[in-house]
Amino acid sequence: MANHLIKDLRIIAKGLPEDPTQWPHIPCPTCHRGGLAPVTDSLVIEELETSKSWRQHDDWEPDWINGGFHCLLRCRSQNCDLTRVVGRMDLVPEYDEYGRWYGQYTERLTPELFSPPLSLIESRNVCPEKVGERIDAAAKVIWIDPSSAANRLRSAAEALMDDQGIPRKDLDNKGRARSVSLHERINNWKIAKPDYAEPAELLLAVKWIGNVGSHDDRLRLADVLDGVEILDHLLTFVYDTTKDEIKKRAAEITARKGIPANRISREN
Repeated sequence: MANHLIKDLRIIAKGLPEDPTQWPHIPCPTCHRGGLAPVTDSLVIEELETSKSWRQHDDWEPDWINGGFHCLLRCRSQNCDLTRVVGRMDLVPEYDEYGRWYGQYTERLTPELFSPPLSLIESRNVCPEKVGERIDAAAKVIWIDPSSAANRLRSAAEALMDDQGIPRKDLDNKGRARSVSLHERINNWKIAKPDYAEPAELLLAVKWIGNVGSHDDRLRLADVLDGVEILDHLLTFVYDTTKDEIKKRAAEITARKGIPANRISREN
């Protein structure tokens, strides 16, 4: 099933055009259904004072320009909270379809904070609360600090193992208590619940992304969004019962040969 939320987030991550009427779909963090649009005249773009001072340099080029922006966003539903976006502004060269620069620059607005934060996963309403809380924590920092967000996704993986009843501790060969690594817990999950072998393999990828985020800052936003998408998929696999309900309903309809249930009860 296509994950439209992650597609939106990936497009936003590439940067917003300077013309707010051209901004992509930004999912509302309040209702999770509507899209956010900039409030009229609320977009402010400012060049940094240090950036202005660089204009005096003999080697100055327009792509030295940088600054910040902030804007208010409103959902189509008037009952939703206003959202604020804050980020940085850069001037970047424009290229044609063949990768040739044709002498023009455009402003690129890169979000670094949404308040309230944008949702990261479509399965938030079905996953365990402790898992969801850690994913929400990742949502608060993912735009400005992807590595920190990756670490919080790793914490969500630990919470998932807790919910699945996979112990954090066991005994070593000498009968002493020892901590069980997340990698080992995931492998134990596969052994304890073979039906979840597929999501367990997916969770290992989330763990590896989280490991990198814990030790250095090399992760890009796109890397962490990969982890978010994988985690969302496996949470849906484990906790979303919709597919089971649909199978049950289909079986009932087949058993009735399509005759409405209320009509059968009247005839009986």
